[in-house]
Amino acid sequence: MSNTPKIYFVAGATRGIGLAIVAEIAAKDTTAIIYAGGRKPQDAPLLSSLASKYPGRILLVKYVAGDEEGNKSVANEIFDKHGCVDTLIANAGIANFAGKIHEVPIKSFEDHFSVNVLGPIVLFQAFRVLLKASTQPRFIVISSVGGSIDLIPTAPMDAGPYGTSKAALNWVVRKIHFENEWLIAYPQCPGPVDTDMARAAINDPAVYQEMQKSYMHQPDVVAGMLFGIFSASMREKDGGQFHSVEGGIHPW
Repeated sequence: MSNTPKIYFVAGATRGIGLAIVAEIAAKDTTAIIYAGGRKPQDAPLLSSLASKYPGRILLVKYVAGDEEGNKSVANEIFDKHGCVDTLIANAGIANFAGKIHEVPIKSFEDHFSVNVLGPIVLFQAFRVLLKASTQPRFIVISSVGGSIDLIPTAPMDAGPYGTSKAALNWVVRKIHFENEWLIAYPQCPGPVDTDMARAAINDPAVYQEMQKSYMHQPDVVAGMLFGIFSASMREKDGGQFHSVEGGIHPW
């Protein structure tokens, strides 16, 4: 058995689900080296504290969604040190406008598409060579049931920019699966999670409070569920599918 540590990169690691995923990987994969990316990772006290708890295993790096040169720079740094990335988790995203489609400023659609769609595309392009150097590469993109076209009638949100960007993201990741036969790639819905971004995506405070009481998970709980799913994922059965955190498959 190889003692070579697995190399992870988590984008959007300064808070919420991303931060919880970093903590879960560090605790469960005890030799893993985790690159935790964020806009200002040094100014994120919870992430900095976590890195101190796992010295040398959690490495803070600047990551800006859609920044081509910045993404390439980080990828080159990792290549020089480790030669590969085993699991790339694209978690960074925004959801900052809730309202009916006729109410949404076009700029909001553009902003969401730039971060939520182009961000993971730029990340994949920068890290593709690193993934291909792994013996079992995974590209996991954190998506949302809010991007399911089939489930629009039941989704408890008026987040047009967010939902449309996630629907486009799902298409991109499924296409990546078919274009790269060596890769495990799929969009993963984390389910309803109590985060700042979730509050912004759901326009009705009463609806959000009810979700908190009845079926909304905390980030650390979800991170444990996600780690179990992506650690066991295989191309043949999981690649290109829209995964639910409960273990099933969401409709597109």
